[in-house]
Amino acid sequence: MAVDSPKKDFKNPVSCAGAFGRFFYAVDSLVYYSQVMQTEDDAGRCYQQNDPTSTEFPDLLDTDGGVLELEDTVRIKAMQDYSAGILIFAGNGVWYIGNPDGGFKATAFNVEKVTDRGIDSPHSIVSAGNEIYYFSNNAIMQLSINQFGTVDAVDITEASIRTHYLTNLVGKDAKGVYNSANKQCEWWLPKIEGRGLILDTTIVAFYPQKQQSPTYKLSRPFTVANALYYPSSIQTATDVMYSFSFRKNTLFKDFGTDQDAYLVTGYETLGKFSNKKAVSQARVFFNKTEKNITGYGTNSYIFDYPSSCLFQARWDFDNSAVYGKYTGVINGVGKGKVMQLYKPMQRGFIPDAYPYVFDTGESILSKKFNIRGNGDAVQFVFQTEPEKDMQLLGYSVGYTMRARM
Repeated sequence: MAVDSPKKDFKNPVSCAGAFGRFFYAVDSLVYYSQVMQTEDDAGRCYQQNDPTSTEFPDLLDTDGGVLELEDTVRIKAMQDYSAGILIFAGNGVWYIGNPDGGFKATAFNVEKVTDRGIDSPHSIVSAGNEIYYFSNNAIMQLSINQFGTVDAVDITEASIRTHYLTNLVGKDAKGVYNSANKQCEWWLPKIEGRGLILDTTIVAFYPQKQQSPTYKLSRPFTVANALYYPSSIQTATDVMYSFSFRKNTLFKDFGTDQDAYLVTGYETLGKFSNKKAVSQARVFFNKTEKNITGYGTNSYIFDYPSSCLFQARWDFDNSAVYGKYTGVINGVGKGKVMQLYKPMQRGFIPDAYPYVFDTGESILSKKFNIRGNGDAVQFVFQTEPEKDMQLLGYSVGYTMRARM
């Protein structure tokens, strides 16, 4: 008699999470939860302790395991423990399984649908203090507990970087981490010259990033003792070399490749789209970065940590310099001359020798300047130079506007 090997009639979990002394497992639209862990064997016991067919002790216990079927879900992709429950991330929404009285009990829990915005990248989930962030198919979503103990979902990109997000980050398996030292969420695409995005949770500001090296690839960053590290790899002719990287390059290079940085402001109309504006005077403020003078070069001193800021004004909603509406030259584009706003030597200073401590008493540098041109609207561009810093603190602008009947 021939005997066949037993057939596997179950699926492996696509995601798991640990909370409240239990393990939770997701398979298709099912969520299994183990008994409260007392021994390691309890991790796989997703059923009740008492015999449900018993006539004496059939009762379900608070500590029992079990299974939930979320009928409306379309493929559960990830789970995350949060507050007094578990978040379930599926392709068509997010669900929350919890107990309003705290903890999780097999005899008392609620299941609520939080939002219809399903998850796009399972590794994009970031737990940042009291909030959870994740990439959906059309927005970056923020989840938080409200005063009633339920979960609220908010689209935080709708009024800011929605177009950038849809163009560069959706559908590309972004991987995220929380940098608790800086209170920032950071996401990267695991590819060569991959794009990244930093969210400063303190001021709710986004900083788009791009890794400039044409040979190195970054993977999912991680933190150790409040320090952020990036697994990196490079493909050679015969194999792949792996290493761990972190941000420390004072020349602002990605694995030897120059990394530029810039800020483009929104269009300023002063609330009057039909009136021509001009700038009477502007002023800009920077952190001073230079600590020591290390030598003397071509008509200028050489500093240890130099900064730079090139400036350009763009008038009338123009997206190119063809009509001459770009004032100031950046990357060879624009009319007029190169406008350098950062001037470290603003007070008289003569070193005796090199290196010499560059102490003029200033911690913040400012510069007043004029901006040529006029138009219905204006936006400003601030850009660094290779191997130089730029710590822009802010700017102020005085306008004049023509009256219109």
